[in-house]
Amino acid sequence: MSPLAAIGIDRPAGRFGADEFLSLSGSSWDKRIAVDLIAEMEMHLADKVTTLPEVRRILAVKGYQGLRRRIESDVKDQSGVAALRAMAHAMRDFALEHPGLSAATFRSSTTDSPEWRQALGELLGTANRVLAQVGLEGEPAQQALRMLRSLVRGFVLSEMAASFLELLDYRASFELAIDVFVLGLPALNASSHPPVTATV
Repeated sequence: MSPLAAIGIDRPAGRFGADEFLSLSGSSWDKRIAVDLIAEMEMHLADKVTTLPEVRRILAVKGYQGLRRRIESDVKDQSGVAALRAMAHAMRDFALEHPGLSAATFRSSTTDSPEWRQALGELLGTANRVLAQVGLEGEPAQQALRMLRSLVRGFVLSEMAASFLELLDYRASFELAIDVFVLGLPALNASSHPPVTATV
């Protein structure tokens, strides 16, 4: 059984083909996600899997592994804030280039597995090493990473769904967003050590 057939994308028994699957998507961003997922399934999964949960787990693990490799490659010759900026761009570029794999990494009951947790742990290790270079560790680093992931995800979804009538360049806007993010990082360390009120 092919990976597409495993998840119901096949002609027999009243099912539909890949083109029809894509036609169900109403906007360009859903189609980009669907195209990416189908390409990954056809190229890498072959006959290894037979159920939708297996497909989801494999794609989720591949998504985290791919993102980790991209970040490590892009920050390799950078340090400090430059490394943080490189990581932010790597996250955005990976999501734009592989929207299906990026979406597949979202945790769900079907993706959660020892392999998924290991891939997530390795990705977090890479991200935390970058954040440590700008003085963030522990909870401040976790907060910074959550904010950065939300920032990237919001920009990517907005960019994929963007109208051709929009006048502002998304990459330029993303650069400004990173500037704002970097300028706000000291507040994370400050918030982890609340000021002590003097007593008389």
